[in-house]
Amino acid sequence: IRDMLIGVTPVTWMTDNATIIVIFISAAAAILFRTRLARLRRTLFFLDALGLGIFTIIGIQKGTTANLSPGVCVALGTITGCFGGVVRDILLNRIPTLFLKELYATPCIIGGIIYFLLGGRTSAGLVQGCAITSICVLRIVAYKKNWTLPSMSR
Repeated sequence: IRDMLIGVTPVTWMTDNATIIVIFISAAAAILFRTRLARLRRTLFFLDALGLGIFTIIGIQKGTTANLSPGVCVALGTITGCFGGVVRDILLNRIPTLFLKELYATPCIIGGIIYFLLGGRTSAGLVQGCAITSICVLRIVAYKKNWTLPSMSR
């Protein structure tokens, strides 16, 4: 979705065989080891939070490479970070976490803002690390503390 929004064609996964291989191996492992994976709920949650941070920053960097404004880059990063979780939840026949009251996209937005606030002030690796860590930690803490978005009352 991100690549189509910024006009990158063909989309990245279609030109990178490694991406397809990782997807198929991951899917096969999930199917083969589904009973064992159920016992690793906490580990999988942590890895999901880490992936949320990493993919958000990858999306932001795609936007900066395309010379887009910081706000658009944060939006692209949030889309990139959240979309994998939406697909996962749909395949598991669950309501996507993104559509619940949990903080899922919000940590991506905050991490994206941190990315741009720190950008140019220190090394790129440190900026990326701080942004990814902030997204990951905020997602985990929000879940543990049961922080939620306000709901709209009728």
